[in-house]
Amino acid sequence: MEWKEYGDITKAGNSLRQYYDLETYHHTDEDLDAWLKDKRPRCVIALLIDAMGTSVMKKHLSKDGFFYRHLQKEITTVFPPTTSAATTSFRTGKSPTENGWLGWNQYFKEVDDNVILFLEKSQYTDAQYPGFITKALPMHKDLVQDLREHHIQSDSVWPGWGKENPSGTYQELLDHALKTAQNTQNHFTYVYWDAFDTLMHQKGPGSQDTGIKLKEIEEETERFAEKLPDDCALMIIADHSQIEVRQEDMAKNQELCDCFQHEPALEPRTIAFYIKPEKKEKFISLFNESYGKDYQLYTHEEVLRDKLFGTGAQHARMEEFIGDYLAIGKTDLQLRYKAKKTVKGDHAGGTREEAMIPLILYAKK
Repeated sequence: MEWKEYGDITKAGNSLRQYYDLETYHHTDEDLDAWLKDKRPRCVIALLIDAMGTSVMKKHLSKDGFFYRHLQKEITTVFPPTTSAATTSFRTGKSPTENGWLGWNQYFKEVDDNVILFLEKSQYTDAQYPGFITKALPMHKDLVQDLREHHIQSDSVWPGWGKENPSGTYQELLDHALKTAQNTQNHFTYVYWDAFDTLMHQKGPGSQDTGIKLKEIEEETERFAEKLPDDCALMIIADHSQIEVRQEDMAKNQELCDCFQHEPALEPRTIAFYIKPEKKEKFISLFNESYGKDYQLYTHEEVLRDKLFGTGAQHARMEEFIGDYLAIGKTDLQLRYKAKKTVKGDHAGGTREEAMIPLILYAKK
């Protein structure tokens, strides 16, 4: 894929912002704009199912099912196709370049450690950093917050770890979403479900378990949609897809690891490397010799020049987060590094299969 192809999910986020007369930061999605203009729903529910990319849907779902019947089109997520980057861009309307949320873990010089953004703890040790990300990398105002500040009632529904409407099961998540839609003062609800992504990491996107769970999700979602008020519209989207991966432990390549100034950051399929100045040439040679068939290596300057993480005003810490070199997976190989668990499915690489997601639109009227 060309880098300019990524970012449709950000357009979708800006379409929602435009519908509610809020400031937009990028182009909008014309098809979503037209649908919203035609339906003029009182309330919009944006349901984001983690990892439900179109490649996974094609493996398991019937074209006669609810999701395919209402599939508007395939769109691209942001690069890298991963939750921290994609959901943040959808919710804020800003690209990863602008918001600084690039991957699962990012290196922060003030603690000299790789911090997992969502969990505020170290990627490689037992160190905990409660409240750190809130201060070091505050998320831009999301749509729910912005609507509330403009005195437009909005809500959000989350898995069990969330603060607002925490839900232990997918059905409970939908029940909470239905209650928000039935509140005639409510105009927007963001709904997020993460367990499907977790299942595919463990079982693989092509597994029988994945197919069974996705069909359950589709059936429960259809029943939920039929219960919605007539003036409420449902938008269903994903943040990325997943592919089956084969893994190799990069930590076993001791000569390569000796080049590291800090431990690798971001994602196993999009890796930010911090290299000792005197070993940069050696690192390039060793990496390409070992992994060049499966990963494309970019310099710091090339990442910025080619706008891999999207367009817009560059976040103040962007250059710090991308390291000296960025390696992007282009096959099914995944480079592990000090990982405690192996996975069968993953994402965040540079293949088209990982990047394509559905835009599903449903309205009774």
